[in-house]
Amino acid sequence: MSKKTALFDPKKFLNLYGLDELERLRLERNPFWNRIRFETTWQLPVMAEITDHSNIELVPMRLATREELGLFHDPSYIETIELFGNQGTAFASRFGLDTESCPVFPQMDQYSNYLVGSAIDAVMGVASGKYRNAFSFFGGLHHALESKAGGFCYYNDCVIAIKKYREEYPNKRVLYLDTDVHHGDGTQHAFYDDPNVMTISVHELSMGFYPGTGRVEEIGSGDGEGYNVNIPLPPLTDDHEYWRVFEDAIVPLWLAFTPDFVFWDVGADAHMLDPLADLMLTNDTYNRMSKTVRQLVELSDGKLAVVGGGGYNPVSTAKIWTMVLADIAKVPLPSTLPAEWIRLCQDFDLEIKRGGWTDRPFRTEEETFVNIRRAVTDSVSNVQNLLFPIHGIEK
Repeated sequence: MSKKTALFDPKKFLNLYGLDELERLRLERNPFWNRIRFETTWQLPVMAEITDHSNIELVPMRLATREELGLFHDPSYIETIELFGNQGTAFASRFGLDTESCPVFPQMDQYSNYLVGSAIDAVMGVASGKYRNAFSFFGGLHHALESKAGGFCYYNDCVIAIKKYREEYPNKRVLYLDTDVHHGDGTQHAFYDDPNVMTISVHELSMGFYPGTGRVEEIGSGDGEGYNVNIPLPPLTDDHEYWRVFEDAIVPLWLAFTPDFVFWDVGADAHMLDPLADLMLTNDTYNRMSKTVRQLVELSDGKLAVVGGGGYNPVSTAKIWTMVLADIAKVPLPSTLPAEWIRLCQDFDLEIKRGGWTDRPFRTEEETFVNIRRAVTDSVSNVQNLLFPIHGIEK
């Protein structure tokens, strides 16, 4: 087996012109589909010289085939996405398109398609032993359904890559771990009755927060009952409470399920500086989470593919993804952020508050903490009561 981590090089992706047209067509910058976000997050590992390390192999992104897209998406939907990528406008609302989060813009089909091709190559490359593990920074479009876009997501690269793996390795089990701050509703839907794919999503759930799904009671159906895990969290959940969820719910279910392959949608939008969410995590939790995921995978001699997911503060997102990359590739981080990257952020009018990889510790006010702790305790207890007996786990 290779000792290298595959990192998918977005050169072709970034050379597309559609994002520039989108910015010209819209009054406000799209939080996900914008060039500043992609350039900032990609350039940090490049300028930190992590991508030059011998443990990492840069792999070109590629477009998925129609057949691959069809592993999950309806043919009429694929045709419509391709039409809209050439600026068609018919039947937009039927497919969840031409909205604030999923605008129609030139080449949107290619942008989305590159992420699917990369996710497939990440999973299948790791599965075959070509790579030790893999990371596709810009993937993780977990909201897309068979025939409907939503939440910045046109094609669901997570579902397609997992379905491709299951097609090639039908006797293997997959753990889909989703720590993006938004519930992975599209991925849950795809595997809701499948006992060979355990989906675990830990996410914010509050009034009006997208997508409004992901309650503990959504545990799967039919043969898949007990294999769909949701751990909803209240706003202002901090490092301490989040990690209690990880150790008391996620780790026991992971060990009981014994997956052959782990697909991790990281997300960086649970970070306290993210503008679209209300959780209060610091980089400490992401660092701890990455080490725990890697160690659990290594413990069972399993396989790991990672996608970036959400994250709408480009500075914190870049740090988180680069830290995860460095950890899974076993590459040391430089002691400080590259001066060249700080200047790039400043050129984009992005605020840099600290020159290192850590955050200032955050502590919830005592009167608020009591309510948060109660809500988190309820979520963990409900997961344990509903799901632990199904998997033979003792509380």
